[in-house]
Amino acid sequence: MTRTLPAIARFHALRPLCLLAACLVLAGCAAFGGDRRDDARIDRRDAMPSLDALTGDWYVAARVPWFGERGRVATRITFRLDGDARIDIQRYWRDGFSEPLESDTTTARRAGPDDRVWKVRAWRVLPTRLRVLEAAVDGSWMLLDADERDHAWILTRAQVVTDEAYLELERRIRGHGVNTDRLRRVPQVPEQEGRLGFEPAAVPTPGR
Repeated sequence: MTRTLPAIARFHALRPLCLLAACLVLAGCAAFGGDRRDDARIDRRDAMPSLDALTGDWYVAARVPWFGERGRVATRITFRLDGDARIDIQRYWRDGFSEPLESDTTTARRAGPDDRVWKVRAWRVLPTRLRVLEAAVDGSWMLLDADERDHAWILTRAQVVTDEAYLELERRIRGHGVNTDRLRRVPQVPEQEGRLGFEPAAVPTPGR
């Protein structure tokens, strides 16, 4: 049974900080310009939720993907703390809703004194750094990007996000300078496949 993210009422901003990142591991190279709006600026003085509050299972509601993620559906990520300076990450996805579940694992390590930036090695080889741009004080959603904002992700605890809730999260990530023209929603259930704004599956469901 899928859950629906309730309307988002409260948002607390965080500085670019970053953690769980490997989850979407890799994060390219080409930077793109910001699309900031005065009404969406973030007050980065607020404190982030504890790392414990940000661990566990997350669904990828939307992303500006790196090439290896394109077409993946039902994407989710699990973060687990391993000591004070390490996060173990496991990603799950399907190339289509009729395709088998796939997964991989990686590790992120703290890249600064304040838990805001974490280094990851994609496929245990390619180095990159991810940041948590902002997170809900109750730990229900989180916004991530890569060093140069080439890639970005909206993560939620709920598998299915209402259009209203998604548009608010899109507005907020745009306030961090992410180019939302490149942002695509990720189908989490078959009913979302083919809908406007959702990224097509690598292997479409037969009959769709």
